[in-house]
Amino acid sequence: MKKTFLFLLFAAFAIAATAQDYSKVMLNYQLKKYEDAKSDIDKLSTDSKAQDKPETYLWKAAIYGQLYADSALTGKYPDAAQQSMAAFNTYLQKDPSLKMLKEGNASAAINGLAWLYSASFNNGKKYFTESKWPEAFQEFKRATELSEFINKNGFNSNKSLIDTFTVLYTGYAAQNMGKPDSAVAYYEKLADLKTGGADLQPMYQYMLDDYSKMNQPEKFTKYLAIAKELYPDKANLWSQMEMSNMSQNASLDQIMTKYQQDSATTLTEDQLVNYAETFANPQQLQSLDSNKQVQYKLTAAGIYKRAFNQNPNQGIYAYNAGLLNYNIFNDLEDRRYALRGESAALKTQRTEVEKQQQVYADSAIAWLEKGYEILKAKTDRDRIEANSLDHAVDYLANLYMWKREQTKGTNSAAATKDYDKYDAKFKQFDAEHGKYKM
Repeated sequence: MKKTFLFLLFAAFAIAATAQDYSKVMLNYQLKKYEDAKSDIDKLSTDSKAQDKPETYLWKAAIYGQLYADSALTGKYPDAAQQSMAAFNTYLQKDPSLKMLKEGNASAAINGLAWLYSASFNNGKKYFTESKWPEAFQEFKRATELSEFINKNGFNSNKSLIDTFTVLYTGYAAQNMGKPDSAVAYYEKLADLKTGGADLQPMYQYMLDDYSKMNQPEKFTKYLAIAKELYPDKANLWSQMEMSNMSQNASLDQIMTKYQQDSATTLTEDQLVNYAETFANPQQLQSLDSNKQVQYKLTAAGIYKRAFNQNPNQGIYAYNAGLLNYNIFNDLEDRRYALRGESAALKTQRTEVEKQQQVYADSAIAWLEKGYEILKAKTDRDRIEANSLDHAVDYLANLYMWKREQTKGTNSAAATKDYDKYDAKFKQFDAEHGKYKM
C-alpha cells in the first residue's frame, strides 16, 4: 500500500512583527534556534496578558514540535510532543477560525506542526516494527490527528481526505495492544470513505467480528453492506459472518424468518449450509420444547437436502440430513420405551409412536445411505467425512435392526420376506462397524 504523502504548503517566514512580544520568538524560530525560542515562549507563557493570546499557544506548539522532531534535542525534552499537542489544542480553542495560521506572521508555525506529524509518524513506524504497540499507537494517533487537521483545513496541496497509511496503522497498533474499541474507531474512518484494496479486507472482517461480539446491529449492517460492495468475491465469507452474527444476537425464530425471506431468492450452497448448521445446533435447540426442536431439525434436514441437490458430490450433506431424521427417530424411541407395559392404553400409545418412527426411520435410511455411498467411494476422505461414514454404518445397522424387529409377531409371507431383507441389511452395516474411523 502506498502511503499518502502530505505535501505541505510551507508558508514563507515573515520577520516583521506586529507585536513586539513575539518578534524574538519568531526570529529564533526562523534561525532554527529552537532552544532559544523555547526559552522565549516559556517566558511569555508566564505572562498573564500573553496567556490570553492564541499566538502564544500556536508558537509553543510549533516550537515544541520542532524540539520533538530534532534528533539532537528530542531526548533532552522527552515530553515535547505532549506539550506541543496540548498547546495546539489550546490554540484551537482560542482561535477556532484559524486566523493566526492562515494569515500574518504566525502562519509560519504550520511548519512546526508538519515536523511534529513527520516525527510522530516515523516514530510510530519504528515502534510498530519493534512490536511496541502502546508506544506505536500513541505516535500514530498523534500523527493521525495532525494529518486530519492539515487535510481538513487546506494546508496540504494533496487533496486526499485521509492519510490512509497512518490511520490504518493507528488501528493496527490499537488492535495489537488489545484495544478493539480504539482499533474499530480508526478503521471506521477508512470504511466510511469506502477505502478498499486487498490489504484492507481483513480490516472489514475484524470490524464485523467486533460489532457482532458487542451486539451492535446497526453498525454491523452498515459496514457489512460496504464490505459486500468492496469485496464481492468474498460473498461466502460475508454470508458466514452474517449468519454467525445472527446466531449470537438473534433468536432462532428471527433467523427462521430471515431464512424464509431469503428462500424466495436463490441461496448459495454456503448460505444453505450456514442456515442448516444454525438450525441444527444443539446449543441453540436445548432451550426449546420438543415440538419446536423437531420443527427446527426437520427444517435443517430440508436445507441440507437443498444443499446436496446443488452439490451432489458432498456426501456429508446427505449424511447430515439423515442424521437429523435419525435423531428424531431416537427421541421417539425413548418415548416408546417410556410407554412399556401391557395395558391396552399403553399399547395404543406405543403403536402411535411406532407409526411416527417409521416415517423418520425411512427418511433417515434413505439419506444416510446416500451419504454412505458417496463417502465410501471417496478415496481422500478428511477426518470429518471418515467419522461421519463410520457413524453412518452404525446408525444404519440400528435402523435396520429396529425395522427387522417390527416384523415380528406377524406370520405372513410378506413379514417373513421383510425380516430377511432387513436382517441382511443389518448384518451388512454391522459388519462395517469401526471400519472407517480415522
